[in-house]
Amino acid sequence: MPRGIRRTAKSIDEQIAEIQMKIQTCQSKITKLNAEQKSLLASKEKAEMDELYQFVKKSGKTPTELLSQLTH
Repeated sequence: MPRGIRRTAKSIDEQIAEIQMKIQTCQSKITKLNAEQKSLLASKEKAEMDELYQFVKKSGKTPTELLSQLTH
């Protein structure tokens, strides 16, 4: 009666190599996604700063005057 296929040391080494390749691929994707996220966060922050600058400009007050109003 057949008992199944036995795995040899080579096939296990091949499997380990495949898993390592998959891990490297995933790590590359994570690095790329982290860079993309960082870029998007920087763009968002710039947009918020531009919006704040426009508000200050429209108010006709100096940033110091506005800060003084906010803190009191």
